Amino acid sequence: ENYIFLAEVNRDQNHMWFNMYDTNTGKKIKTLFEEKNDKWVEPEHAAVFLPNSNSEFLWLSERDGFMNLYKYDINSSNVSQLTDFSWVIKAIVGFDEEGKTVIILGTGNDARETRAYKINLKNGKFELLTKEPGSHSIQISSDGKYILDSYSSMEEPGVVKRKSIKTGKEATIYTSKNPIEEYQLGTTEFLTLKSEDGTNLYGRIIKPANFDENKKYPVLIYVYGGPHAQMVTNSWLGGSNLWMQWMAAEQNYVVFTLDNRGSAYRGFAFESVIHRQVGKAEMEDQLIGVNYLKSLPFVDENRLTVHGWSYGGFMTNSLMLRYPGVFTTAVAGGPVTDWKYYEIMYGERYMDRWQDNEEGFEKSKVHNYVKNLDGKLLEITGSVDPVVVPQHSMSLLQEFVKNKIQVDFFSYPMHPHNVRGVDRVHLMKKVLNYIIINNQ
Repeated sequence: ENYIFLAEVNRDQNHMWFNMYDTNTGKKIKTLFEEKNDKWVEPEHAAVFLPNSNSEFLWLSERDGFMNLYKYDINSSNVSQLTDFSWVIKAIVGFDEEGKTVIILGTGNDARETRAYKINLKNGKFELLTKEPGSHSIQISSDGKYILDSYSSMEEPGVVKRKSIKTGKEATIYTSKNPIEEYQLGTTEFLTLKSEDGTNLYGRIIKPANFDENKKYPVLIYVYGGPHAQMVTNSWLGGSNLWMQWMAAEQNYVVFTLDNRGSAYRGFAFESVIHRQVGKAEMEDQLIGVNYLKSLPFVDENRLTVHGWSYGGFMTNSLMLRYPGVFTTAVAGGPVTDWKYYEIMYGERYMDRWQDNEEGFEKSKVHNYVKNLDGKLLEITGSVDPVVVPQHSMSLLQEFVKNKIQVDFFSYPMHPHNVRGVDRVHLMKKVLNYIIINNQ
C-alpha cells in the first residue's frame, strides 16, 4: 500500500527498469533492478510478493534464456535465482498454506504440456503436482491446502480433480464424456520435424475418417506462427477447433499444423529468431512442414491449401505470394500486411523502428509480392478491427487493383479483430467452402 512498482521499458524495448515509487507523492524512490538484451526485454508478469514477507517478491524473467523465477528484496540489492529450468514457467499461481512453497504452471520438458509444480522458496527444490499428461489449469484453495486441477489432453476431453498440495492425495470431482464419441472421426497424431538449424518443431496431423494410405488426400495447413501463441498442445481439440475434425471427417482432408520458430513457450532463442526479420524463419519452418507432407504417399501435393488469422493471416499471405505454385488456395483472416502499420509496442519489439530496419520491413511487406499470385486468395477482415486496422487490407487490395490482379475480399460488418458470436459460424463456412470449392 505504501509503494507502487513499475516495470518500465525504453522505446527500443531492449532495456527495462523495475522502479519503486512512493504511493502518496508519486516520487520515484529507486530502481530495484534492470534488464537488458540486444533484441528485446519484455516484462510479461507482475511481481508477486511473498505471503510471509513485506519486502520479498518473485519475478519471472527470460534473462537466462528461459522463463525462470528470481527472488528480490526491496531493502537489498541481493537477488537469488530460484529456478534454473531449461523449460518455460508460464505463471505464478499462488502459495501453500505455510507460505513456504510457490505453485507455478510450466511446460516441463515437453513444451506441448502445461503442468503444475510446487517449488520450495528457500532452496528451489521442485515437485510435480499434476502427473497426468495434458494441459492443466489450476486454482488454489483459500486456505492454501489444495489445488483444483482442470485438465484435458488429446485423448481426454476433460477432468477436474482436487489435490492436496502437501500429500498429493487426490479426489476426482468430474470426468467429461467425449461429446463427439458417436461421430466417425479421423485420427489425430503428434509429430516432430527438424528446422534447418536442428531445432525440434512440433506438429499435429489429422487424418480423414476411413483413412486409406493408398489414396491421395488434399491438405489444409492451419497456421499462426507468431509470438505468444502455441497451436500444437496436448489438449482436447474441441470447441471452436472442431472445424478441423469436420474437414478431415466430412471432406476427406488432411489437416496439418506446425509451431514454427518464433512461437511461444520454447525459450528466448527459439522465440527471438524472428528479430528484425518477421516471416523469414517462420516460413522456412512451415515449408519444412510442406515438404514433409509432400513426402507422404497419401498426400496430393497438387492440392495444398493454407489458412490463418492475424499473424496467421500474415503468414498465409506470405506463403501464398512468396512461394507461388505451392498452394492452390489460401484464406487470410485479419492479416497484417505491412508491419509499419501495426501497433508500435508489438511491431517495434520484434522489428525495431521502421527507420532503423527498412530492409526488414520491406522484405516482410506483403504488397511487394502480389504479382506472384498463382491460385485463389480470399482476404477477410472485421470492418472495425482496432488491432489490424483496415489500412492493412485496403492498401493490399489497392496493390492488387493497381496490378490488375483479381483477388477475393470479405468484410464482417461491425466486427473487431475476431469474428465472434453466431457470425463465427458464417465465417468458418465461408473459409472452408472457399477452400473446398477452389481446391478441386
